[in-house]
Amino acid sequence: MKKIAVVGGGSTGHMVAADVASRGHEARLCDSEAYREILEQTAAIGKIALSGSGFDTVGKLAMATTDVARALDGADLVICCTIANRDEEVAEMIAPHVPKDGVVLLSAGSAGSLVYRRVFNRLGRRDIVVGETSGNLYPCRMIGPGKVFSGGKYAPKAAAAVPERDTERLVEAFSGVYELMPASCVLETAFNGPNLIAHIDLTLLNAGAIETAKGPYRVFKDGICRSTINLADALWQEKKRVMDALGFACGPSPAGFYRKLSDHDAHAFDGFRALEGPESLTGRYITEDVPMLDCLFLSVARAIGVATPLFEGLVAVASAVNQTDYYAQGRTLESLGIEARTPAEIAASFRDPGNLQ
Repeated sequence: MKKIAVVGGGSTGHMVAADVASRGHEARLCDSEAYREILEQTAAIGKIALSGSGFDTVGKLAMATTDVARALDGADLVICCTIANRDEEVAEMIAPHVPKDGVVLLSAGSAGSLVYRRVFNRLGRRDIVVGETSGNLYPCRMIGPGKVFSGGKYAPKAAAAVPERDTERLVEAFSGVYELMPASCVLETAFNGPNLIAHIDLTLLNAGAIETAKGPYRVFKDGICRSTINLADALWQEKKRVMDALGFACGPSPAGFYRKLSDHDAHAFDGFRALEGPESLTGRYITEDVPMLDCLFLSVARAIGVATPLFEGLVAVASAVNQTDYYAQGRTLESLGIEARTPAEIAASFRDPGNLQ
């Protein structure tokens, strides 16, 4: 049994805490004061019921609290399940409390491990190992107090640490909890996560249906069509050119999964289709993934001179729709202070960023 601190008061945090608890680990769920109400509800119940694909179980929590120091005290592992927009805030919140030589894993980090590494170094915590997975640990939704619905079982995830030499230690630390597969660097894991393409594609092409829905909208059930499949494939072609230039392995196009979802006679993905959302174009499918992930991708493509007109256009459309300059406020090479411009230099900046301050 391991003592696992899960940081994140939302769906993924509750899902992961319940999952590890149901498998015999000591789960401590925590987040900032902004999540006090939901964490107090969870603490009062004392457990989280999991349902959906492959789940019909209950995870009993050791605690659900806004006392981050208490939750992290003596923790063997820390899993951060918070949106990428909060990376600096969360890193500063947990840095003083992560045990010496602790290991921190970000669920779908969008290269946020680089931000955590910078904060940890600035606060004198160079002993902490920090890395991230390619994609969230689980697709899930909270469906009520103490209740989470999962759209799928856990599948082994590619993962990398910052610096890259810590990846082996990261993978070993989570052995027996989550199977992780070493990747070359966090930029590779970020760009191979499904949300780079899936969320901007499905949300923008289904904008009218999302905004006029009379009840819960389920984009993975009702938003998969010829247009979204074709756009996903075209976006993937742009991604592949960037990944090839960087020397990274490139995962398959999400269009293949879309085609499986579109076959409603195949019931293996019923749980995934049942996931609700997005509720609007101001939800995290746009406000997190566009500035934190798509804009990072754009900045890299621009720096190495690979044309990505579809990504450029969709980011511009998302910015126009929400009247927000996502590139200006997003995670980019410029905002990260990375001046590298060749593919090799950029890859090296994410593999071993040196003495980040």
